[in-house]
This record gives sequence, structure tokens and C-alpha cells, in this order.
Amino acid sequence: MCSHCGGQRPKGRPSEDRPVPAWKIRSGSKHGKSYENKTRRRGRVERNPNDTPLRDGNRDRVIGLLTERAVKTLIYYLSETNMHVYYWLCTFYRDHAIPRDGHWDDVSGETFLRTLLNMPIEHAAVPMGRNASPLHSLGRGCGVDPRNLAQRIMDIRTQLAAEMIQDLKEVSAENATLMRETVTLSFNLNNVVAHPVDKGP
Repeated sequence: MCSHCGGQRPKGRPSEDRPVPAWKIRSGSKHGKSYENKTRRRGRVERNPNDTPLRDGNRDRVIGLLTERAVKTLIYYLSETNMHVYYWLCTFYRDHAIPRDGHWDDVSGETFLRTLLNMPIEHAAVPMGRNASPLHSLGRGCGVDPRNLAQRIMDIRTQLAAEMIQDLKEVSAENATLMRETVTLSFNLNNVVAHPVDKGP
């Protein structure tokens, strides 16, 4: 019943006091919400409007991969220098893993880094257990600065990106080499002539 006129409410119109389900609200752009958000790439060159969602997704995954490898590189270094911070970062990465799919800021590792950058200094200590090393029990832990860890991760990520750029420049040459070797092998196989001895009487 309509509260104003007392008549029946048209069936095709939703009630004004009833919220519309989120799944019924469509994004105005066929490219998705990430395309509509023009500030989605803060600090980076504004994306080309002609970029496809596939290219945009690949870019985020590459950055996420670089972030993940930078984290694991730092974890490996800490395993040899500071076991308390090593354990803290391992635990943090386990609880805030960078996903392969999802929102762009999660996939690219930005959420991971922003979380570290906004965290206060915490206490890090290796939990003492039955199999704990005596070296770890000498101290009571230490302070860990998540913001400093985030900066170190970003520095490592920059170095890895530079190395990857050099490696990606070789893709064209590797493709040409692969095609040349394949054609050469195919040509040699097509020109193999059976030896007379191999033929039957």
C-alpha cells in the first residue's frame, strides 16, 4: 500500500524505503569500477583510456609479483641477520598475503605496503618452543619498524623492476632464436635421405 494515496504501489518500482541490493547496482563503465576510478594509479602515469582490462590486470599482477619477490628477498636477508624481525615479517606476510586475483590494490601489493606504512612500531620476538634455538633465547626480542620494512621492500622492488626491464628486452631476440632453431630443425629433418644399406632387398 502506498502511504501517500492509500493505493497499491506499482509492482515495477522498488520501494523508496527499501534499499536496492548491491548486486543490482551496475557500474557505469563496462570496464569495471577500477576503470572508473581515475585516481587508481596514484603516483604513476595516468592510464591510457585505450588500455584493455586485460592489459590493466596484467600490469597489476606484474607489480604484485615484484612486491612479492621483494618481500621474500627481504625475508631471506633477515633470516641471516635478525631472527626476531624475520619471524615478525613472515607472520605478517602470512596474514596479509598478496593475492593473484581480486581488487587492483590488493593484487598489485599496494594494500600490503600501505598497511605496513601505517603501522606503529611493534615488538618482535621469536616464540620460544621445544625446538627453539639457544641463540634465539639470548634476547627478549626487539622493536620492529613496519614503515622501515615497507621502505626496504620498495627499494628492493625498484631494483627487481630494473632487472626485469633488462630481461624483458630480450624477449624479442629469444622469440627469433626459437623460431630460427625450429625452422632449421624442420628443414634438416625434411632433407634426411635414407641410406641404401637401410633399405630392404
